[in-house]
Amino acid sequence: MVHDHSLRFLLAPACKAAVVAASMSLLGACQGNIGETGTPPDDLPIADYCARIETSPGRVTIHRLNRDEYDRTVRALLFETEHPGDDLPIDDESSAGFVNDADILATGVLHVEKYDSAARELAERAVLRDEFQTRYVSCDLGTEGIDTCAAEFVRDFGLRAWRRPITDAEVARISAIIALGANDDVAAFDAGLELGIRAMLLSPNFIFRSETHAGGDRPLDGYEVASRLSYFLWGTLPDDELFDLAEAGDLVTEEGLQAQVSRMIDDDRFSGFFEGFVHRWLQTQLLGAHQPDIDAFPGFDDALRGAMKQETELFIAHIVREDLPLSTLLDADFTFLNAQLASHYGVEGVEGDEMRLVRTAEVPRGGLLTQGSILSITSHPDVTSPVKRGKWLLDRMLCSPPPDPPADVDALIDRGESDEGLSRRERLELHRAEPECASCHALMDPLGFSLEHYDPTGAWREVEDGSGEPIDDSGQLPDGTEIRGAADLAIVLADDERFAPCVTENLVSYAIGRSLERPDLCIVQQVVDRANESGSTLRGLIEGLVMNEIFREVSDIEEVSP
Repeated sequence: MVHDHSLRFLLAPACKAAVVAASMSLLGACQGNIGETGTPPDDLPIADYCARIETSPGRVTIHRLNRDEYDRTVRALLFETEHPGDDLPIDDESSAGFVNDADILATGVLHVEKYDSAARELAERAVLRDEFQTRYVSCDLGTEGIDTCAAEFVRDFGLRAWRRPITDAEVARISAIIALGANDDVAAFDAGLELGIRAMLLSPNFIFRSETHAGGDRPLDGYEVASRLSYFLWGTLPDDELFDLAEAGDLVTEEGLQAQVSRMIDDDRFSGFFEGFVHRWLQTQLLGAHQPDIDAFPGFDDALRGAMKQETELFIAHIVREDLPLSTLLDADFTFLNAQLASHYGVEGVEGDEMRLVRTAEVPRGGLLTQGSILSITSHPDVTSPVKRGKWLLDRMLCSPPPDPPADVDALIDRGESDEGLSRRERLELHRAEPECASCHALMDPLGFSLEHYDPTGAWREVEDGSGEPIDDSGQLPDGTEIRGAADLAIVLADDERFAPCVTENLVSYAIGRSLERPDLCIVQQVVDRANESGSTLRGLIEGLVMNEIFREVSDIEEVSP
């Protein structure tokens, strides 16, 4: 654990500056066909590669709370109603798009200034709240005195703030700060509490999540597991039940963990999983800033944007909570709609503002691929983009992103702004004739064209915008497979052997807060295999990951000295 309360610690980077390169694709970009499984490093089949190495939970790095985790944590800890995390510096994204990668969660002078300002304001507001006083200040000052009550407060509040029991030495130090602030006056105890709260919020023990090591691998203790679990599934600190179970030793058993995963998935705080993982995995966090052309799509407003985001969240939550097959992400015959979104999609019989489950067997909807959140962010503001949609599918669904295009490539081709008189399909066919473009576009374009019936806002259309030509949503993959429309595309992707490992790679990377390295491929395969034994569900992947050594153990860590 980190026990230095000095602000100078925060001036040092929380982790290595270098970002670990982690190309986790099981298929080299633009090499092979949909449905083929690539090979891990050294061109070995995955089974042979993993048979040659000893799996390990791998390294960990001291993890600074990112701005979202900080925000949720202080809100839960202090009964805060504001969003102080919004004032913190923007966190960098990992190569996978996550903002909880410890290797790049650096800490600088601006962070220190913001933390100091936030701690001062948070402490001032906290001591005025009845909920805070009721939760943390139960000691009778008149009978017990300042020193005893300060120590009681530090042990109770500190357990939650630092997410572990507070040592006697730490209690003595923080209690002395509280007594100093109260100036030995019972009536001024709240002033002392303010100083104590500020000290604990400015401590590295609050701002960082650190796991001790002594060389080699070791199991995490109950409090460390509680933190990993709560920040994975909720994006915030553990609740009282997790702390109680950690103290009792019930979080180091599979039975205890299994019960808590189920409880936490059913809890409203599971929304943190969508903000931290789902929207960044699918890149739908971009929806907030995405603005389709207002003249072409005047009905696209903030309410519709919000409904699209909710659709994706409720859809995946339902798949997890009902323990549905992983393939349901792609081929579901249901979604979640309100009246506005249903009207936008052309689905009849939905009324009111409340989102509800709607069966879509009779309409061309169902699965992530037909949801407006994804169809919008993979389009240009005014026209669809088969290239962007195809690239998104290869990257997000199969972990096989194509390389960046050549610097001199004609970026106007996909937008339909060159070769007047040709359709976009014809222009892209000419583009694929170029040798330097052919291999990648032969994979991307057929996938993207299968979604052409959905306009830049995800609404269904029968003719192409502008030209009025009938939509052609057919395509041929390099191996000769013919696909037509979203339904065929869903089948092809769900059958692709890269799909489940790709979802798992992203899940593992987010859960442990670091980019994956070569040996982690074997951990990914273990999680996939375990999920396959119980029906290959998304919930099974989550549970299998939590039970795996990569989540429950820790290897050597490179500490950063103050």
